[in-house]
Amino acid sequence: MSTNVHEIKPGRGLGQIKFGMSTAQVKDIIGEPDEVETYAYESEEGELSETWHYDNLELSLSFDEEENWRLVSIALSSPEATIKGQRLIGLNRNDLIKRLETLELGPLNFEDWSSAESPDHKLISADEVEVNFWLDEEELSEIQFGPLFDDEDNIQWPE
Repeated sequence: MSTNVHEIKPGRGLGQIKFGMSTAQVKDIIGEPDEVETYAYESEEGELSETWHYDNLELSLSFDEEENWRLVSIALSSPEATIKGQRLIGLNRNDLIKRLETLELGPLNFEDWSSAESPDHKLISADEVEVNFWLDEEELSEIQFGPLFDDEDNIQWPE
């Protein structure tokens, strides 16, 4: 079992973990999760999703029933996480934007997701590579990413 899961590979996965893997394949790499949540995205039948939380890795992995319980999304908040060798978690908004521009992830989009529960919750997204950067109180707190999609919105699973 390996826990070397720090290098984010946009569109592909995290370290040895690849999008499209089954739950069994993921368990072989990083073991049993600390917590499992099952929920429905929508009210339709067959739209269940399961999120596995690995507390010591500061990592969450989501598997969708619609995709035969394959890995479709990864979120992590570990300061050890890197993209192209660059650590980003904990950077303030301005430093993050400067760093992201050097990583050539495509155009960046900015959205304000603030609410009563999270009064300073913002999103910077790099849609070309399916990566979201979540900021709380002007500091990067989580990176969320998934596989790439083709023009017809079909998932392009990595090989």
